[in-house]
Amino acid sequence: MTAKTLAADFFSHLISSETGNHFSLADYFSNPCSENHSLSPDLPDLLCYRQISVSAPFSYSISNLNVFCMILTTKGTGQLEYNGQIYSLTPNSFAFLDCSLTHRISCPHSLWEYTICFVTAPTTTYYYKKACPNHNCLFSPGSNTELLSIWNQLLHEAQDDELHAMLRARSLVQLYTELYLIRKKENSKDFHIPTYLLDMKMNFDTAYSEPFSLDNAAHKYRVNKYRLCREFSAYFQDTPLQYLNHVRIERAKELLLNTDEKICDIGMQIGIENTNHFIRLFKEKTGVTPLKYRKETPMIH
Repeated sequence: MTAKTLAADFFSHLISSETGNHFSLADYFSNPCSENHSLSPDLPDLLCYRQISVSAPFSYSISNLNVFCMILTTKGTGQLEYNGQIYSLTPNSFAFLDCSLTHRISCPHSLWEYTICFVTAPTTTYYYKKACPNHNCLFSPGSNTELLSIWNQLLHEAQDDELHAMLRARSLVQLYTELYLIRKKENSKDFHIPTYLLDMKMNFDTAYSEPFSLDNAAHKYRVNKYRLCREFSAYFQDTPLQYLNHVRIERAKELLLNTDEKICDIGMQIGIENTNHFIRLFKEKTGVTPLKYRKETPMIH
């Protein structure tokens, strides 16, 4: 299957749709990944992806489509009706859907921004059953930075050649495995994140511009700093500083693309006062300097 044949199947299985604000569902298929190259059916492949921004009215219902899709919300709120359940798709929530099942996707409020990916079905079926027992398709917001890292890597492997097709297959298996591990941990009787870890993570998510010291955190929460670091890593797959830097870089990306502010000022806003350190850290995390990222990253409308 290619993005072109997927588009034809998508519209032939569409039950209903309503779109406004100059958005067409055909935009879903405008970033094809495997038009000219086909992997073995034993390997999963990304057919196409698209970053979407919509506002109400927006909705569509579909069924019997022989692919899977994944939706990552970045801003606003969407709504998913799936397998008899209604889910709110909030920022950083991740939905993993079997498109053969009837489902409805809509924007109930003023704005919803999300990325949607369509992937081939045969091998993905196995992983879906493991990660989404009873079709429990939604994964908790902000629960796993490793998941977001793999997702971003997957979207950077979208070129249509054999090498990148193999890299996509690897990233998809890593992504599916991470979803399985998240679900496994959620279903474990031992699953409980200590309150002080949740509070520290919330501070990173909302007050990322504030200076951070592991010693100060240990004093605040009255927990040994080595234990604090070890437990945070166990629950969130990153050390506290790694997680904070991830949040800071993601915020820096938004500022680089949506403002004309100077690089040094953006570094200050995310809590990194030393501009050279900000540039080094940004390049370490993204592979490019902030200036190059601003110049070369296409704007999504």
